[in-house]
Amino acid sequence: MRSTALTALLQRHHIRIFTTRDLGLLAGVPPAAAAQSLHRLAADGLVARIKRGVWIHRAAPGLHPFEAVPALSAPWPSYVSLHSALSAHGLIEEVPHVTRAVTSGLPRKYPGPLGDFQFHHLPNRLLWGFTRHRTGEAVYPLAEPEKAFLDLAYLALIPRSPLGFPRKRTARWHLDAGKALWYAARFGFPPLLHLARQELRRSR
Repeated sequence: MRSTALTALLQRHHIRIFTTRDLGLLAGVPPAAAAQSLHRLAADGLVARIKRGVWIHRAAPGLHPFEAVPALSAPWPSYVSLHSALSAHGLIEEVPHVTRAVTSGLPRKYPGPLGDFQFHHLPNRLLWGFTRHRTGEAVYPLAEPEKAFLDLAYLALIPRSPLGFPRKRTARWHLDAGKALWYAARFGFPPLLHLARQELRRSR
């Protein structure tokens, strides 16, 4: 299939992030032919590979790094959390240079055309407390402020964790204290509930 026809297909169906198999099914061509076409498009700078078999359409309007999180972690569920979500909600001053997410899959790092991604493992029972968030044309799973705060605190409390709990320049976290404490109790991890109570007490 010609490159012009493939790019027209991506634009017509508003495809932003997709797999080689997705494109093959859409174009009605075998996966091997779809892969060859995609490598030609990548050479022309029209698409880019973010993971084996997973691609972004560079011309998609307002393409946001957070959109790639579910595709990178598949088949395991995931959502944007930790420093990335706290920054997106305006709760920390720093803008992370890495997109951080949590997943029930293995911890992984992915460098690529949308920036660097780092996935941290959480048990499947803790993958809740996020919503589908929209920024322009981009839609992605983003932790609620309280859940991002607790995900980070939980992972920072684990021995030998590479994550540290952020210290704010101002004392207030501007969280819904009732929701945060309820969520903390749902983790079933007493040190987390204790830390949450301490931090939220300082925010009063």
